[in-house]
Amino acid sequence: MKRQGMSVPKRLVLAVMMGTVVALSVGCSTMGSQETTKQYFHDAAITSKIKARLLQDQALRGLQVKVDTYRGHVILSGFVNHQSQVRQALHIARTTPGVVSVRNDLVVKKTTVSG
Repeated sequence: MKRQGMSVPKRLVLAVMMGTVVALSVGCSTMGSQETTKQYFHDAAITSKIKARLLQDQALRGLQVKVDTYRGHVILSGFVNHQSQVRQALHIARTTPGVVSVRNDLVVKKTTVSG
């Protein structure tokens, strides 16, 4: 009876080539801008710590300050009532363990005087 299909050496070469392509694809997909699972959880922990500290601060408690973290770099955004609240939020973020840098995108609300 005659065997159909590829010979064993050809199958082996094809399997090695396919394995190499898959390995390179997987290896390249974790490089670049994608976070590893470990980094994602590290960033989430930093964000949680900063948010908890902001909530504990009497001057910042009721404000909607958004905290985003990517690879230890923190971005604070939202609105505050006074410049002193910006300084306090920046201090809290900068002194949180694991923070590499902090970008301030907080905006002080302008108050209008009615008359």
